[in-house]
Amino acid sequence: MSAGSSGGEATERTPLLRRSDNGDGSGGEQGRDIAMPPLSRLAPICVAIWVPVFVASLDSTIVATLVGSVSSSFNRSEQAAWLGSSYLLSVCCFTPIYGRLCDIMGRKYAMLLALSFFSAGNLLCGLAPSMEILIAARAIAGAGGGGLTTCTSTILSDIIPLRNRGLYQGLTNIIYGLGAGLGGPMGGLLNDTWGWRNAFLVQMPFLILSLALCLFIIPMGPKIKPDGQMLDREAEEEPSIFEKLKTIDVIGSLTLVGFVGSILFSLSSMSADDRTIDEPIVWGGLVFGTVSGVLFVFVETKVARSPILPMKLLTSRTGAAVAICNLTQSITNFAFLYNYPLVLQAVRLESASKAGLHLIPNSIMLSIGSVMAGLYMRKTGYYHRYNVFSAALIVVSMSWILLLSPKTPEWITYAAVVPTGFGFASVLTCTLLALINTVPRSEIAVATGVSYLFRTTGQVVGVAVSGAILQNSLKHELRKRIKGAGAEELITKIRHQSSIIPQLAKAQQKAAIRSYDVSLKHAFFFALCSSLITLLATYMMENLKLPEVGNKPLQASEEEEATQS
Repeated sequence: MSAGSSGGEATERTPLLRRSDNGDGSGGEQGRDIAMPPLSRLAPICVAIWVPVFVASLDSTIVATLVGSVSSSFNRSEQAAWLGSSYLLSVCCFTPIYGRLCDIMGRKYAMLLALSFFSAGNLLCGLAPSMEILIAARAIAGAGGGGLTTCTSTILSDIIPLRNRGLYQGLTNIIYGLGAGLGGPMGGLLNDTWGWRNAFLVQMPFLILSLALCLFIIPMGPKIKPDGQMLDREAEEEPSIFEKLKTIDVIGSLTLVGFVGSILFSLSSMSADDRTIDEPIVWGGLVFGTVSGVLFVFVETKVARSPILPMKLLTSRTGAAVAICNLTQSITNFAFLYNYPLVLQAVRLESASKAGLHLIPNSIMLSIGSVMAGLYMRKTGYYHRYNVFSAALIVVSMSWILLLSPKTPEWITYAAVVPTGFGFASVLTCTLLALINTVPRSEIAVATGVSYLFRTTGQVVGVAVSGAILQNSLKHELRKRIKGAGAEELITKIRHQSSIIPQLAKAQQKAAIRSYDVSLKHAFFFALCSSLITLLATYMMENLKLPEVGNKPLQASEEEEATQS
């Protein structure tokens, strides 16, 4: 059979990564170009999904502010890092599962399930009698937090024409950024005024409101058959919920949790608990995760009727590039977010509050970049050039940060974070639309879950690997410069409490600053390498045109569900 034949057989000329277009340079399926819904319908749905997005982002930075107070109140400071790690690990494990649940349960009930987990986790956090219970509660909240992002994005993709989809993703990111910006000050104020428990409990009224809005406003979404195809409403009867539940990929879900959870647990243990790879808990987790990963691929390709991660998404050129891009750009961004404040505090000896101010330009550019990407795609119908340009901006920022020194003018330390904020938000928006543009409407939810899986995995990997690089390098550099009686004790303090550097004797202070400078450059070199992979991945994506906004509304039954469900 020739390479150009229409048969389904593969030959030596068949490309490893298949094309995603329709043969005319456009992506997606015929009929995707729906009309914009009327404002009277669109506005309530946006409010219903943006309220939980705001609360979730508020929660993320509230917890970051409370880590010290919470761990100290239980006298468990050594477990403080697990407050964040347990949440992120849970998010990574459950995010892709919600993609399939959106099809099986409908968008409304998948969102309600996510909100229920998130609300229960936060309530338990406020009532937790021990640090161990609190860490478990954060994991429960993460099981819902992972679903909120997937469900929100899927609901928007259902009702917004793809050409306009990027703009609404940008608006969602602004809401998220607003919540994240308010969370830190709000968490500190609540902690100082009423105690850290109330910082969790005060979220409950907003979460109850979110549950009510979801119940009465969020539409069920398109009808998807157990085989993943769209239901013909006129010719076919919808399967019962029990028939749909039978198709849940239980084995795939368990092996995915084992794969992602074990690998990330081992990496987090090396970073948060200062463990080494030769410890059984670390290498054992890596081995178990690898075995689970092999089993997961086998189940998804050979066994599962409705796989939670269809491998065909990763075998298309754009699908593979989007997965790599989402993973590596999240690695870069979280390595940057967790290590840049250390550059300012440990190398330039600035206060924690002043170091936090340096991230404000980054936060502003996150909002601007996402909206600009949406406007660009709405006007041109393309994303490839803008995506490559945005990825290049991230490379510029990482290179710029590598060149910083204790004597660099202060304005440069603010300016260096601007390109990465703009670039990161733009790439996130472009890659999401690029992936959605290559799949039929029946696979939007699953594709969205896959996209967020690679994003959240990259977040944990970025923090864990950059942290391990920093600590291993710091240990080596400090031992080179600090010797004599009590050296090891002092080195341990400097590694874990950079705030003591200004109080050190002059010679020791100079040694600590130099050691942090060298070690942080190693961590940012890792981030730079990751950003270069992102740039290459954006270049490899197909340049498929987004469909024009049409004049075909959603089916009447969907309209009815949106207003009455």
